[in-house]
Amino acid sequence: MAVNLSASEYPARRASTGQAAGLRAVCAAAALLCACGPVGPIPGGQLSGELVTDPVSDWSFSDEFKNIQIETALDDPYSVTLWCATNEGQLYIAAARGKESTWARNLVDDPRARVLIDGKLYERKAVHVTDSSEADAALRMFVAKYDFDMPSEEERERGMLFRMDAP
Repeated sequence: MAVNLSASEYPARRASTGQAAGLRAVCAAAALLCACGPVGPIPGGQLSGELVTDPVSDWSFSDEFKNIQIETALDDPYSVTLWCATNEGQLYIAAARGKESTWARNLVDDPRARVLIDGKLYERKAVHVTDSSEADAALRMFVAKYDFDMPSEEERERGMLFRMDAP
């Protein structure tokens, strides 16, 4: 004899089914994060997009994008979403926390990087900017683009600025 009971008569089973579905969703999200680029502030792995091999002489097209993505440590890819700015056609990225940022530390160890802008990948070489006049000019472009105050001398000493040159 079959007995038909409603789902409300089995709340413990319904909860465990919901928990299992939630666990599957978390596992799927974790797998995606490990297999692709960053999601918001959460770092990711290898970036994917259309590889651009033609030289880029003017990066001002990137000014229309608030965020770009960069992949460092190409042998064990680590990618993040960050801000960029251009000055005189050159592309710049900045790490406010300097070497405390994993991606900035990676670039110091190995300057090879890939930049993703609007679905297109560009292979670059990160050059740590130490010239104060170049840094001032690039930082003014960040200030204008993102509407914040010029970094203090202490903030500038802690942070790192990179120019993204051709490899």
